[in-house]
Amino acid sequence: MKICILHIGHTEPGEKPKHLPSPQRFINALTPHLPQAEWTVISAVKDSLPAPETYDGYIITGGKYSVFEDYDWQDRLFDFLRTLHARQIKLIGICYGHQAIAHALGGEVVRSPKGWGVGIMPVNVLAQTGFATLASDVRLHAMHQDQVSQAPEGAEIFLGSDFCPISGFTLGDHFLAIQQHPDFNPDINRDLIKKRIDRIGERAQTALASCAGQDDTEESVRWMANFLTL
Repeated sequence: MKICILHIGHTEPGEKPKHLPSPQRFINALTPHLPQAEWTVISAVKDSLPAPETYDGYIITGGKYSVFEDYDWQDRLFDFLRTLHARQIKLIGICYGHQAIAHALGGEVVRSPKGWGVGIMPVNVLAQTGFATLASDVRLHAMHQDQVSQAPEGAEIFLGSDFCPISGFTLGDHFLAIQQHPDFNPDINRDLIKKRIDRIGERAQTALASCAGQDDTEESVRWMANFLTL
């Protein structure tokens, strides 16, 4: 299986990141489940997008952008997502990628009036799927200010919480969208909270404390791997 990771983040000139970039984190997490996979990373922000059939599946990472910002690269990405959907090519969207799928296919994304979703937060698996079983209070890493408020037509919502009711959805057997971060660990989340503490506001301290608790990140990694091999 040939998988392309469309990276939304990028390192600024002179920046020395403390943590591995998210594409490498996804590769490291998924390789034990998909040992035969061949991986390619393309910057959706800086590089040209491939011909859709070049790869068997795609993953869109999180990033600092909002889907309602005006960037040429976003318009190209949204068109690419519509093509993948029309051709039923496998795609997983995480955080920004989750929102991009919804936005590109006629759903709605808003700046949440509830504020930031940060730290380790509970979500529920609401529907039995071929890649995930029903479960309550699954605890996953979150880092987002925007939320999907309306899923695209035909979407099946499988993951939700009081804070983020549309935390995950599918479109057929080819698109999977998850708001939370299977590529995070407590150190990454903690450092991002500290970096954005003035923007996050009063929720920051509770979020920092949550990073000392249990998380079910490996379960969400299994969802991704199962979905790609359905």
